Amino acid sequence: MKEYILTVMARDRVGIVCDVSTALAGLSGNITHLSQTVMRGYFTLIISVEMPDERTQSEIRQAVERTGEVGELEVSIKPYSEESAGPIAEAERFTLSMQGSDQKGIISKATCYLKERKVNIDDFYSYVHEGTLLMLAQVSVPVGIDVEELQTGLERVGKEFGLAVHFQHANIFQATGSISPRYS
Repeated sequence: MKEYILTVMARDRVGIVCDVSTALAGLSGNITHLSQTVMRGYFTLIISVEMPDERTQSEIRQAVERTGEVGELEVSIKPYSEESAGPIAEAERFTLSMQGSDQKGIISKATCYLKERKVNIDDFYSYVHEGTLLMLAQVSVPVGIDVEELQTGLERVGKEFGLAVHFQHANIFQATGSISPRYS
């Protein structure tokens, strides 16, 4: 089996995930990871998919593109391997949220602060509603980084923009806000 990372972007409409996943299943593909969102009327999808060795990138891309109108779906596909993922430092996961009045430069300042400290952003979501910014990120903090110092610095960034900042270990976040499966 070969693994690929596939991205799809289009004007939003009902059924794109169904169409794309059905096309991949039709090629005997297995989706192992999926992230999808709609932003301001645009649908975006990122999939990790395992495919039989005989399937080509071109064949996969065309099968997905055929699920929409001509030119509707922008599809990109890249081979995945452990080596292509890059080195993964030993790290602990944290959740960062910032909320307050929207201003230019907040995201730049916060993400550059993290970059300077070698903190990787694993998942990031931000939007502005009626002048209020909400930013939520899951980050990986390398082992050995002083977490209290990191938190103090993030609070300074937040204070510069008048934002409320919350930074907590993922275990605490999951323990207080996780969704538990219910089995019958």
